[in-house]
This record gives sequence, C-alpha cells and structure tokens, in this order.
Amino acid sequence: MKIRIFLFLISIFYVSMASAVPVKDLYRASIKLPATESEGQMLSDAFSQAVEQVLVRVSGDKAAITGDLLQEAQKAAPTWVAQHSVTSLKDLLPLNGDLVAGKQVNVFFYHESIDQFLTQHNLPVWGNNRPSVLVWAVDDNNGVRTLSGANSPSPLLNDLAASSTNYGVPIYAPLMDSVDAAAISPSDVWGFFEDTIKSASQRYQTDAIAALRVSQYAGSLTGNLLMIIGNDTKQFSLTGANLQDLADQASADMAKALSERYAAVRNSASESRLDLSVSGVTNYAAMKKIQQYLESVGVVRDVYVVKATKDSVVFSVAINGDKQKLLDSIMLSSLLQADTPPVTQTSALQADGAEVPSADTVDTAQQASTTSQAPDPVSSTDSDAPSASNNIEYFKYSGAQ
Repeated sequence: MKIRIFLFLISIFYVSMASAVPVKDLYRASIKLPATESEGQMLSDAFSQAVEQVLVRVSGDKAAITGDLLQEAQKAAPTWVAQHSVTSLKDLLPLNGDLVAGKQVNVFFYHESIDQFLTQHNLPVWGNNRPSVLVWAVDDNNGVRTLSGANSPSPLLNDLAASSTNYGVPIYAPLMDSVDAAAISPSDVWGFFEDTIKSASQRYQTDAIAALRVSQYAGSLTGNLLMIIGNDTKQFSLTGANLQDLADQASADMAKALSERYAAVRNSASESRLDLSVSGVTNYAAMKKIQQYLESVGVVRDVYVVKATKDSVVFSVAINGDKQKLLDSIMLSSLLQADTPPVTQTSALQADGAEVPSADTVDTAQQASTTSQAPDPVSSTDSDAPSASNNIEYFKYSGAQ
C-alpha cells in the first residue's frame, strides 16, 4: 500500500495513495486584524493582504508579487472580490505589545480576475491539481541532529506545514518508523545524500521529494533546502530570524520550483498544439473522462477529439508553454500511462531485417504505375494507428485516477 502522512498546520493524518492533490481554496484568503480599526479600513487592509496571498499561491512566484505590480493589484482588489465575510475571533491578537480583540475577514476573489491579472503581467497560472511533496526535515540544535516525522513531529515541521498551506503546496511527512530508521539517518538527510533519500522515499510514492536541514547554534539560524523533482534537483539557501521565517522561505522556494515545472503563462504567444493518442478506450464514458481530465490540467487551453476507433482515441490538445509541461502534469495522475508508439509497417520490416525500398526504388515504381488508382483518402484517415511524429504522444488508459 502506498502510504503518506499529510501535514496540516500541527495535525498529522494518514492518507492512502500518494499522488497529485487537488488543492482547495486557491482564490480564498483569511485575514486576521485588530477590531480597533474602522470597518472600512479593516476591509481595505484585508483585501490588500488577501490579494497578495492569492496571487502568490496561484502563480507560485512570491518574488514576482512585489513593488508596483503588487500595488496595482491591491488598488484593484476590491473590484475582484466575489464575496467576503467578517467574524469575531475568540482569541485575542497581539498589537504593539498588548492583546486586543480581533476579527477574521474571509475573502473570495473571482478566479477570472486573478488569472487575467497574472496573464497580463506574463506570470504563470498554476492549477489546483498539484504535486505531493515528501519532506525529510532534520534539525541541528547545538550539535544534536534530529529527524522529524509523523511519529516525531517538531516545531520546524509544524511551521513548514502552516506556511506550505499558504503557498498551496501539499507536503507530507515520513512515518519515521522502524522501516525509515533502517533506510535513512539524520546524517543522510543533513548531507543531502540524494541516492539514499530517493531510496527511502520510494515507499511513499510522492510526486516530489524535499530535504530540509536547519542549524540552530549560539543564537544563529541557517538552513538549506534540496528539491528532487523527477531527475531534476535544486538547492536553496535559507536565512531568517526564526523558524517561521525559515519555513516560509522554504515553502516559497518549493512553490517556485514546482510552478516552473507544472505551470505556464496563459497567452497566445506561448500556445502550442499536439495530439495525444490514448489506447484502451473502449466506450464513450471513458473517452469523456479522459477529455474532462485533460481539460482540468492547468496548462491546457482546449481539447477536442480528432479520431476514435474501437479501442483508441486521438485528442488534439492546445497548451500554454512547451510540451514537457503537459507531459509532466499528466504524470501526476494515474489515469493515463505513457505508452510506446504503435509498430508501423516500415519499422516492422526493419526489425525483421527485410530490405526497405529506397527513394530511387520508389521513384521508379511510381513511374511504372502512373495509371494506378490513388488510394482512398477515407481509408487512410481511418487507419487504426496514427503515424508517429514529433507532434503526437502515446498513452494508455488505466481506468483509475
């Protein structure tokens, strides 16, 4: 069984099947503010803070949501609000060294407004189907290294869970049971030994892996983050005044790395189109399920059926960004599995060692049969297997998602 542990704030839960996660409330933010402000000022502050959170979460790029761009968004934010509500908080909020009554403003933005703003500023729009990330976190406190997990939570892991939620990054913690203890050590994580980390992570089957090391020594705090996404690795240096700052920076770096791989700018300049040939599709319900899934992928602009046979369907897919972003996104789901191109007559002859006619032979044959009837274009179109090309990718329908 595939096992994963989901971190949500300070709670840790069992969840089966480690695959991409539909992240909810991408366009929603909850802001806590002192009740001492007037209602108008409170809403203005809440909308400004909320739109920053949402733009960062949807784009995955915190560094881009700053300066004049952020000010422009904050000015327009009230017109983007689809709904908001205000509730009183039971707990007091800190304010200038005192504790005061507070309120929470829940803000929902029109996703069209957010998406359009990001597109206008050449920033990516990252969909809600996001990769799961397994986090190995080791804390060095004055020379004592401790590896965190579900059975051994830590303030570092809890802070990371809280911040990753704000960025829309679904993170998971290892069990840290006897199996993990035998497979990996705090020193392995501290040294960023990739082979060992990958091997120990296989039982959890997440889409990406992160290793986080934090050193707390003599009042100073430093850290590093290793991201492993497929065959790609990236490292980031972390600095901050406290664990919360470090965790926030780590979450921002994870979001940026994942957004660069799975998100794309939505404009006509980045649009391209390719065909997907899917085998194992034997009924209309399966065809519609695949089409609806493809339409839900963040980089996809539109999908339509080009051709259908008794057991396969060819879809034409318009995408934002390059083809690899689509292929990476599809691999987040178990619905479609990469397949090999069908064997053509030419490749079959080559495999059997038969002689393949040369261009000269073909020309001679054409001259000798100028009176022959041309093939029926309908029968060519209805061929069971599309011809292989750089503009078509092959998949097999698994029937599960």
